[in-house]
Parts: sequence; C-alpha cells; structure tokens
Amino acid sequence: MSTVFYETIEETPMIPARFELVHSGAYIVPAHWHEYLEVLYLKNGSLSAVISANEYEVKENQIMVINPRDLHMTKTKGCSYLLIQISAEKLKSFLPHFDQLRFETIITAASPAGEKLCQLVRELEQIWEEHSDGYQILFASRLYEFLFHLYRTYSFGNKQTGPLQSARDATRITQIMEWVRLHYRETITLNDAASYLALSREYFCRLFKKHTGQTFLEYVNDVRAMHLHEELLHSDETITLLMEKHGITNYRVFLRTFQHLYGCTPQKLRKKRSLSSE
Repeated sequence: MSTVFYETIEETPMIPARFELVHSGAYIVPAHWHEYLEVLYLKNGSLSAVISANEYEVKENQIMVINPRDLHMTKTKGCSYLLIQISAEKLKSFLPHFDQLRFETIITAASPAGEKLCQLVRELEQIWEEHSDGYQILFASRLYEFLFHLYRTYSFGNKQTGPLQSARDATRITQIMEWVRLHYRETITLNDAASYLALSREYFCRLFKKHTGQTFLEYVNDVRAMHLHEELLHSDETITLLMEKHGITNYRVFLRTFQHLYGCTPQKLRKKRSLSSE
C-alpha cells in the first residue's frame, strides 16, 4: 500500500485480477479505498470490517463484497481468507452501466445462489494451487462465471438511499485522510484536524470513528507505523532516525501500534530482514 488513503493494487500476473490466499494474525488494515471490486471469502477464523460507516462481521464460508471507492477498514483476530480484486475499468468493459451498480456486502452459503458463489471461489483456489497447463484460461472462466452470478443475483441500482449529509461526511473523511497523508511527518493534533474541516473537535471525533472504525489518533499512528515498516525493509538508517523522520515521538505508543499491525517489534523485523539477506 503506497498510501493509506488510496490503495494501489498490483494484479496477479497471467490472470485478469488480483488473487491471493491470505493467512493473517491479529491485524488491522486502516481505512482506505480503491477503484477495485473486492471480494473476500473467509475460510476460517474471524474478520470484521467497517464499510462506509457500517459494521460487519464475516463468518467462515461467507463472502464479503466491497464496492469500488467505498471507504473501508478491516480487522482480523487470526484467519485465512481468499482475496479477489477486479478493477472497475475491467468490469465496465463487460457491464457499461457498472458505475450505477452496487453489490450486497455479505453473502452466505445458506441459499443456492450463495452456495454457488462460495463453490466457485473454492474452485478458483483449487485451479490456482494446481497450476496445470493452461490454468489461466480455466481460472478466467471460473472468475467470469463467479462475476455473472454475483451480478445476476446480488447487484442492485446505485441509488442514493441515505441523507445527503452522509455523503458529505464521507467526503470530509477522505479529505482529512489525504491531509494526513501529506502531513503525517509533522505534529498533528485533533484540534488541527477538526479545524481543517471547520468542525468542532467533539463532532469530528465521532464522525471519524463512525466512518473508519478507529479514532483519529489511532489512524495517524497506523499511517506512521506503516511508512516506517516500509523503510525498515529497505533502509539501513537507525530505528530512532526513522521514527523522527516519520513524526513518531512517543516510543511506547508507537511500539504498541507496530506490534498490533505486524505482530513483532521493529528490532525483530530488522533482524529477520538481516537473516534473510545472508
């Protein structure tokens, strides 16, 4: 993730999407958005999400669908899931009215249509694991069959169902996320953020937590930790210098945030990197 506000997605070579089996410990992906339709199939464990200010719990053998441009945050306590991401531009080539479509968020195997979709995702995993000659053709075939059933059964018109204020608030959150992306190395306070949006501090705090599932300061700390994590993998500068570079002044809070995100300390990550390069 090059920035937390807007996620840049690298598609899997040889297939028309990003496809990945993810094994995750306790982990939080801070609020972000992208121009891809995202599908997660939970194989085991626990996964929750905040999508456009709504909270969801995903159970085993369920599918979660995140529509393009929806602001979302995910949290796991330990799970394995299959991830599929298909670009909106690609989908528009098959569905010219794709911009007017939305998809249901949680799909269960309780209905024949839901079980069909779950079965197709499992078949995609099998095709991918076997990697037999010409698997790319079969994979694309199953993927498009999955999209066909998703479209026919679980899509609906993208009409404004909520009040105008809700859309305005979501826009405010994306504006402050972009502001954080540009200024996270500096000292940032709640008052600064609230003033930037011309809101009271109390209203801003409620608004940010509602749309992202995190407090504003938790989000800022996550952004700083993710940038530092990236540098730890590629830079030989000391951890102290990297902390200063990325606006981190409270080591105790930073360490707690880093361990929450990555399951280890910065020192252990750097040691692991050194051992792997030998």
